[in-house]
Amino acid sequence: MGRTELAQRYFPYIQPQSAWHKLRSLLADNPDLAHLARLSRRTFLPAEVHLIFQRLGQP
Repeated sequence: MGRTELAQRYFPYIQPQSAWHKLRSLLADNPDLAHLARLSRRTFLPAEVHLIFQRLGQP
């Protein structure tokens, strides 16, 4: 899943880039998810999405 696509699921009422910045901030603040905030690729693997859903809840 694309990182912006996932971010927009969590923050549907703000611009895509702002949604990603906000999600990245949430990821960075969580010790279990901080490594995902630093990824250079633009997509998350299914296992990573599952981990995000476990830690942050379903969008």
